[in-house]
This record gives sequence, structure tokens and C-alpha cells, in this order.
Amino acid sequence: MASQLSAERAARNESVFRNANERIEQRLGELSLLDGRSPFLCECEDPLCASPVRLSAEEYEAVRAHPQRFIVVPGHGAGEAKVTRSEGYDIIEKHGAEGRVAADLDPRQGGADE
Repeated sequence: MASQLSAERAARNESVFRNANERIEQRLGELSLLDGRSPFLCECEDPLCASPVRLSAEEYEAVRAHPQRFIVVPGHGAGEAKVTRSEGYDIIEKHGAEGRVAADLDPRQGGADE
């Protein structure tokens, strides 16, 4: 059961970063970067991680279409189910109990904001 709680805590930590990225995404127009790729936060489970991940608005929206997916710096999602690897970031997906926690906390699905 301890590993279950740990997995759920990891999903909660990742959801906090996802919520911060939702706020960044709302201000993308103000960032207007030349290459069309804006800085987002790595959504890994480490609560102290502040590594940037650069994505276009379209790339970000493609990830957000799935409430159990997270954007991480390559290597930060060790042991996680990788969906895809792109230039400068990986997309991981949560399953089982941690997937349900992630979906429940998704701000686009009406989840709680931490």
C-alpha cells in the first residue's frame, strides 16, 4: 500500500505542475517567442523541479487533450509509460490509481486546483 500512496502522491505533484502550465498557456500571447515555442514547466513528480520545457501552443494542446498525460524533460519520467519523445521533451502517461488521480485533478476536466 505504501507504493500505492507514493504513486498517487507522484500524480498529485505532477498535477500541480500541469496546473501551473495551464496558467502559462493562458498568457502565451504575451510571451510571443520568435520560434513559436514557449517555456513550460517540467511536469515530473519531483516537487522541486523547475526545469523548462519548450513547446508550441499546438504541441501543448495535443498533450492536454489527454488528462493522464504529462510533459517532462527527457529522463525525468524514469519508469513511467512514455507515449512519445519529441525535441526536448517526453510525454508520459499515468495508469491505474495514479491515472485516476491525474484525471480527477485535471483543471480542464473540472478537477481541483492545488
